[in-house]
Amino acid sequence: MSLSYANMLDRIEQLLQDTSNATYDTTELGMWLEDELKRISRWSPLFVDVIFQVESRTGTDSAGTASKLTDTAESQFLAADATNEKVVHNTTDDTWAVVTARDSASVLSLSRSIFSSGDNYEIYNKRCRNKRQIFIGDMPSEYWDKVVSVEYPIGTERNFKKLGEVIELDVNNATIKDSDSTLTDLNEVDVLVRFAVPQILCQLTDLAGELTADAAEGATSIAVDGMGSTEIIEIGDQFTLENHRSIYVITVAVTTSGNAATLTIYPPLEAAASNNDDITFRKSTLTPTLEEILCQRVAARAVLSESVKSLARTTAGGPGTYERRRKWAMDILVETERTLKGQIRTLSAKPLPRT
Repeated sequence: MSLSYANMLDRIEQLLQDTSNATYDTTELGMWLEDELKRISRWSPLFVDVIFQVESRTGTDSAGTASKLTDTAESQFLAADATNEKVVHNTTDDTWAVVTARDSASVLSLSRSIFSSGDNYEIYNKRCRNKRQIFIGDMPSEYWDKVVSVEYPIGTERNFKKLGEVIELDVNNATIKDSDSTLTDLNEVDVLVRFAVPQILCQLTDLAGELTADAAEGATSIAVDGMGSTEIIEIGDQFTLENHRSIYVITVAVTTSGNAATLTIYPPLEAAASNNDDITFRKSTLTPTLEEILCQRVAARAVLSESVKSLARTTAGGPGTYERRRKWAMDILVETERTLKGQIRTLSAKPLPRT
């Protein structure tokens, strides 16, 4: 069974022979723990798969109404077009606008007046300039430069360009099929993006909670309670929701109040959820080997952060104690880095020398 955050701190304190935190307080150890968790994840990241969708609807304006797009022939507009800030391109005049409201299946309200009757249009994803692009900016910003692969359709890996919070598939326009959801035979629109992100070690003391209100399909914000009081739910923490297949990611850090919080998440809910549905946070994604590496590296970093003067004041052992402890820390960092790089297969725990 994986170790909790508190268990990890206990092990680190044991390695340091400082279970009373006389020399190394929990705040300092927590700082090094978070820092080293990110560091080891450079060699052994957590892979997170997230489904996005291409946007490629096309048509012709049939009315020429100010600040509107009207298409009675296709009637393909969706309630989420405004919420998702879909971009509309008038390909006849090369002008642009953003959807601000969905009036009906055949009428959208736009941020600008760009259409005359008979003008052709294309719809793209939020902040995108063509149908080969998808927007990943609703994921935590730490994820944006961590994309390792893109598949479209799922199962077919594609080359891609990273343009900040936008990914552009390196394919011909003809490869992207019509995303109109009113078609009798629907085209494949899902894009699987794989991120290599830091491993998770959740700090919550209570990993289980429940919804405090119903939540609609597609929601990116949910209210929960039953959590610990005044605890931080961190960006990147993950949880599962009762009767859902998806693993959801926290995109905005929040501190619980009265055992409750409103969570901002991605991806959007795959289906509606009901009040009192259970949520469960992932405690850890670390393997036993990575747990041991993390504990030893945190202990080593803590030792190296101490000055000669403070060590002389707080440790027994006489002359040379500081040098021995420093050598122990440096050896640990070198050995664990070799392990992470695959140069050796095993790692034996070594307690911090005192004499």
